[in-house]
Amino acid sequence: MADDRQSGSEEQPPDGSALLRSRDDGQLHFLPGTEASAFPVTAPENATPLEEDEPEGTVPPSPLWAMKERRHEQLLHFFGHPERVRARIGSGDGTVYAIDDGGHHRMIGRPVGATTDGCVYSLIGRVPRSVYEDLASGTIDGREAFRSASDLALSGTVEEPGVSNVFDVDFYRSGEDVPAEYLPPSPFLTFEEDLPTADR
Repeated sequence: MADDRQSGSEEQPPDGSALLRSRDDGQLHFLPGTEASAFPVTAPENATPLEEDEPEGTVPPSPLWAMKERRHEQLLHFFGHPERVRARIGSGDGTVYAIDDGGHHRMIGRPVGATTDGCVYSLIGRVPRSVYEDLASGTIDGREAFRSASDLALSGTVEEPGVSNVFDVDFYRSGEDVPAEYLPPSPFLTFEEDLPTADR
């Protein structure tokens, strides 16, 4: 039996619009009737913003959204997610947040500042599980954990109803390249204007 699906084609729906369109919640979805043109992916009925599926309420939106956006592994498990981590470590300006990133790494992050119109900037990094465990036990502090991190970035988040808006501001080759005022326990900063976004 012939299969009329054309995987990878540039076929357009009859009205000439694109196969993918942005939802109000910031996610992409397929237009009705175009799913077959993009096989094997199917159209989600309700795309999930980064803010959802957080029953613990442990990590604030920024840096949570940025960590979820930048983590490498988000594997699904038949019996839940055995490596799920949502942690707040430390207090005050020394607070560092962490989430899972597969079985061998963790994402860490901290809010570093905000603009007066509500854009919050967070420092995000990826550390080996052993570094996270040292941080959680108090063997090292947040500054040292970030100095040991890879995939370091400054990300911006804007909270809007139903939208998980995350964008990249800057990237750092190593912890030594991160401005000292972005590392814990530096105080939360107020930026007079939006920081320029990063060019990939």
